[in-house]
Amino acid sequence: MRFRDLEWWLVGFMGVVAFVLAFSGFYIIFNATGTDRNFLDLIYHSIKVFGMDIIDDYTSPLPWQLETARWLAPAVLIYTFIKALLYLVRREIKSAFVAYYRDHVIVTGLSDNSKHLISDLLAHSEKVIVIGAIPHAWKLDQVEKEGAIIIEGDLTQKSFLRYIGASRAKFFVFVEENDEKNLSDARAVYNFLAMSGKDRHQMLYTHISDELKLDEIRGLHLLEDQTSVNKTDLNCEIRIFSSCERASRIIFNKYSPDRFTKVTSPEDPQVRVAVIGSGSLAQSMVIRFARLGHFANLRKMQICLFQEQPSMASRLESSFRQLRNFVDILLVDQPYDLFDSEEFERLNSTAPFSAVYLLCENDSAAASILNKLSKIDTGVKMNVILALNDPAGMLGRWVTEKNLGNITLRKFNVTGETFTKKGLILEELDRLAMVIHEDYLSKIESPDPNRASHRPWRQLPVDFRNQNRDQADHLGVKLRTIGYDLEDHPSSVVITPEKAELLAMMEHNRWWAHMALSGWTLNGKKDDLKKKHTDLLPYEQLSEGTKNYDRNTVKNIPLLLDKYRSAIL
Repeated sequence: MRFRDLEWWLVGFMGVVAFVLAFSGFYIIFNATGTDRNFLDLIYHSIKVFGMDIIDDYTSPLPWQLETARWLAPAVLIYTFIKALLYLVRREIKSAFVAYYRDHVIVTGLSDNSKHLISDLLAHSEKVIVIGAIPHAWKLDQVEKEGAIIIEGDLTQKSFLRYIGASRAKFFVFVEENDEKNLSDARAVYNFLAMSGKDRHQMLYTHISDELKLDEIRGLHLLEDQTSVNKTDLNCEIRIFSSCERASRIIFNKYSPDRFTKVTSPEDPQVRVAVIGSGSLAQSMVIRFARLGHFANLRKMQICLFQEQPSMASRLESSFRQLRNFVDILLVDQPYDLFDSEEFERLNSTAPFSAVYLLCENDSAAASILNKLSKIDTGVKMNVILALNDPAGMLGRWVTEKNLGNITLRKFNVTGETFTKKGLILEELDRLAMVIHEDYLSKIESPDPNRASHRPWRQLPVDFRNQNRDQADHLGVKLRTIGYDLEDHPSSVVITPEKAELLAMMEHNRWWAHMALSGWTLNGKKDDLKKKHTDLLPYEQLSEGTKNYDRNTVKNIPLLLDKYRSAIL
């Protein structure tokens, strides 16, 4: 730990030492001279020492305690004054130059999520202005020490937006803890920028914590006029994102159940997992399994959902009416502090869970449950994926596999994995999805600009982006089915006709789940506007032409891998 991190604690300690020494010194003098003083008088005289005010009637030599205090106390006071003045001047000087900033990043809020993002942006040499309440007037916040400027102000006021150089900023990130404030601030900034007549394109990244709320906003098309979907000449664009949606995608890509239990043929048993949690991340994980949990056994995977709030599953099923058509959900309602390890052991004994996803809303609850899980004798190692809300806390720093008995632990830093420039701004998570879409466009002989699916990635509607994202996120599952992985060289990937047929079935099941969970229903005639489709059927009932489309899709995997490899190198 650096000195400046302890600076004010040391100053405070020295101030207390000076006061105690002064108090002791005056007590000795008053006793020696027979002066009648009470306890409050001693406190009063001790405080006056900080202002270099000592009664002149006392002759030298003074008690060493008072002699020390008469120099130490003013020194502490002067040091505190100078440091506070320097902090004030530093803030004011840096704020004075804000009006001349260009190509800077504007971030709202000082939550743990935003602070991590700010630090990462600064580490990538970005100039960052933070809009939020200054935590302490008498000391610099950590992000200020790293180089950010914190400014208090109202983003709905045009004068303030002009002051922070909104029209000259590179991009905005709205990451307050209040979703409604993020949306209202983003719209206010968008309206200002759209009228500013600037010639640069600016992105307004707007955070929504809850994936279900995100789907509702998208379903109501609330921000369509603020996105690049309907226009190509916009000079700014609002792009909403959910950290839980992103985190669940990363967790699936890193820790999909088939990484722990091989699933390579239709004869393999049902994949079972346990999800423990009631918050937004647990919700997103269930959605991800319903969309992507389509393996070579061609069976629905089963989720044993241990939830503290029974309303969570109800809300999920209300938002995704066809959810249970694609995943079996076994609900276990119990408070975290009363987590029943015996019930968990009973459920696990019927058919072992491939993995346990411990996705509690706070780390203290997760620690309690993790301790109980470590006491269960399963006979084999239990794979536990632990989502960390505070990586610097007890779970993040101290808990290791050594003291967890039968558990193989994999920690996932939610904030650290999702709030980064590489993941959010550079869209690294979507790189493979972009390759898939570009490959699709390259095969269209005469692109129709009026067809939404024919647009480039930046102008692609979110529904089509999500189609590409799900296909990309499922690619690893397909590769593992035939004994490969995303890291393998494309030239080594061989797909036999038998494997191609199995992968085509898996691809159709994944596509069917994606469409159904996105609101599409079966109809004899396709209608994009009404979300009607003719192919929302089991693979066996599809026409041969549709089956061939799925077969060709999976046969194209080596080419996609080659293009993806070129894109990331």
